[in-house]
Amino acid sequence: MTFRLIFYYIYWSLRLGIPPWYYFQINAEWYNKKKGFYSKIDMDKRIPLKWRLKQAYLDKNNPPCKFPVFLKPEWGQNSNGIKRIDSRDEFLAFNHKKSKIPYIVQEVAIEMQEYEIFYIRNSDNETHCITLTITQVINHSGESYPVNSINNKQVIYQDCTLDFSLRELKKLHNHLQELPYFRIARVGLRSNSKQDLLKGMFHIIEVNLFAPFPINLLDSSISKKNKHQFIKDNMYHLVRISNTTPKEHFNRFVFFKKVIKHYQSKVEL
Repeated sequence: MTFRLIFYYIYWSLRLGIPPWYYFQINAEWYNKKKGFYSKIDMDKRIPLKWRLKQAYLDKNNPPCKFPVFLKPEWGQNSNGIKRIDSRDEFLAFNHKKSKIPYIVQEVAIEMQEYEIFYIRNSDNETHCITLTITQVINHSGESYPVNSINNKQVIYQDCTLDFSLRELKKLHNHLQELPYFRIARVGLRSNSKQDLLKGMFHIIEVNLFAPFPINLLDSSISKKNKHQFIKDNMYHLVRISNTTPKEHFNRFVFFKKVIKHYQSKVEL
């Protein structure tokens, strides 16, 4: 699947005459050049307060007032390095000194259902999304606050986009408009129901900006033919939106920096 994403991205890049390396600059405005990654702390400040979870840099001298909490590398993908901490003793015993990436503490989202919202902006009309999918994350472990990821065998992904009417998708799109102008993103959030989600009653767990994988493709009920068409169509849109990043925001060697940070975030603690 990843191979097909790469293949069609390069295919459309060549067809449209847009350099394929523009892909790594798609959300360049929000890349922290000093740190060399997309910082979760930076991103937290860009989330509207009503959807924001409390988070701060890990400080052993200031334990959280209540547990559980999640400890996360300030940058990482696919939940690498994330730990759930259930008590003060566990918090104080956590050894983060082996990690080369700072850790942050994030409060848990208490809502019952988890969703991943993937979208690509319309290169011809920046106020609209040309792609918008809603995928429910379902964990069969029975835990109240699991660490969900593609590497967790207890987790399945169910594309529920077709369960939303055009009117409901418009409501969700309007909520996304309150975030900065991300050209492509995958927003992880928790809400108690579909109705609450549409009302804007949710908390955002994370915003993925660098190479966010369209998580709906992990739904095993979607046919290979439909997945193939989704990839082909959306790599076309992604190549076009890559050409809208202002050149003054381009960052040198971002791909290599990303590879290094990805490896550092996978260090076992």
